[in-house]
Amino acid sequence: MFKPDRAAGGTGRKTGKEIKSWSSFQKTAYLLLPLLIYFVAHDAAQFLLWAVMELILSSGSQSIRAFCSSYADTLQGAVNGLAILIGAAFVYRTARNEIKAQVYEKRTVTAYCFLAALAFCASVGINILFARTGFSERSQTYDRVHEMQYGVEFAAGLILYGIISPLAEETIFRGILYNRMKQCFNYPIALLLSSLFFGLYHGNLVQALYGTLLGLFIAYTYEKYHNFAAPVLFHAVANISIFTLTYYNWLKDMSWEVSIWVMLALLAVAGISLWRIKKE
Repeated sequence: MFKPDRAAGGTGRKTGKEIKSWSSFQKTAYLLLPLLIYFVAHDAAQFLLWAVMELILSSGSQSIRAFCSSYADTLQGAVNGLAILIGAAFVYRTARNEIKAQVYEKRTVTAYCFLAALAFCASVGINILFARTGFSERSQTYDRVHEMQYGVEFAAGLILYGIISPLAEETIFRGILYNRMKQCFNYPIALLLSSLFFGLYHGNLVQALYGTLLGLFIAYTYEKYHNFAAPVLFHAVANISIFTLTYYNWLKDMSWEVSIWVMLALLAVAGISLWRIKKE
């Protein structure tokens, strides 16, 4: 008999064979209940944090209001980052149990260098491709999110996108969702579905496609490395790379011809890195 507390991270772990025999409803609850807990906790935390911010603004001095206005995007990023951490904390035990149940292997520094190279080259190459094909301009929602994300102070962005987001999002999407999907389905389906969920989580067409593509790489490297450090590192390198290059307009300032050659070179190195990782 399926019990919700087990889906949310309770004791009494089921075997993969038992889980595969469950009904579709049981599998759905097993997969989505932790996500529901995360989103409820995240949204509640975000609501309360903004309520506190409004209280501070309404009762604070003119200098406080001026400071908050000057650093509005950074403060919004900080609130979102705290909400993400609080949401992840509510499902931390679930993720820890799922991660511990997987095969663990130590990897060499060289192996992680290839992973970092793949993360950098794939993320930057895909972003150049999106920009040069005009795909990045097809979503007004993406434009608004883009302005907010890159409106934060650089140091704050490195913390938000290089540490908080990778840790929290990998806890949810690889630590829980991907690992549980492997118990419910076979590996290819788990790889595709978890990546699709990761893409849809980002909420707009451009980031959904980018997130899905990146999710495929992240889940694949997690499966190859058998170490949760792999998806976290991949995610962190990709985020920091894109944030830094975009923040300083290094990609935007590239000519069309140069960007095409850079994109081809990056995707070639990504392919070599992926081939090297596949041999592990």
